[in-house]
Amino acid sequence: VMIDVHPPHERMHGFRDFALHLFTITVGLLIALSLEGCMEWQHHRYLVREAEADLRVEIEKNSGNLVSLRKQIEEQQKQLDDDLTVLSQMQAHPNAPHGQLGVAFRWGNFDDVAWKTAQSTGAFTYMSYRDASTYSNIYAMQSEVFNAEKDVTDEVLRSAAFPSTTPDNWLPTPAQADDLRTHIGLLQMRLMLLTSYVDGLDSIYKNYKSDHN
Repeated sequence: VMIDVHPPHERMHGFRDFALHLFTITVGLLIALSLEGCMEWQHHRYLVREAEADLRVEIEKNSGNLVSLRKQIEEQQKQLDDDLTVLSQMQAHPNAPHGQLGVAFRWGNFDDVAWKTAQSTGAFTYMSYRDASTYSNIYAMQSEVFNAEKDVTDEVLRSAAFPSTTPDNWLPTPAQADDLRTHIGLLQMRLMLLTSYVDGLDSIYKNYKSDHN
């Protein structure tokens, strides 16, 4: 809002005219400043409403990914138990038919476009502390889950690196079998940690939905 203050068009006669003119200017300035503040407040509220709407959609979508992630963890844990059984069969009965080792993990992801947009537009600056803290906790935990998934994937690559280059009739030496068991044990621990993060994120999602329904 641009404010113009003009001198009086007529000559003032005494203090009374001067006081009236000063009062008029003061009232005009207050009205202009009030209008400017109101416009800014409306703009800030619009940013917050738009950010919250986008965040709600994004969080709803991300929360739906936990179902498939839990299923993937469960399938991977079962596969690791089967791998340990296959390793024992290979060593106990090297000439008998046995299953194949199989280690894999599909790396998921969480959307954060609405989160980054709300940060870049400054919408979080105008949110209540409670709301800003809620969104911050959600996306911080999503990041923890994402990093835990990455650790699992890295361990899968280390575990599968050697068996993937061997022929179908390959039999591990005792040292190789022990090394594979170590990697499988580490992978199982990584999956357990990932599960705990997923449980924590699921709890945060449920609290958010309960507060915003």
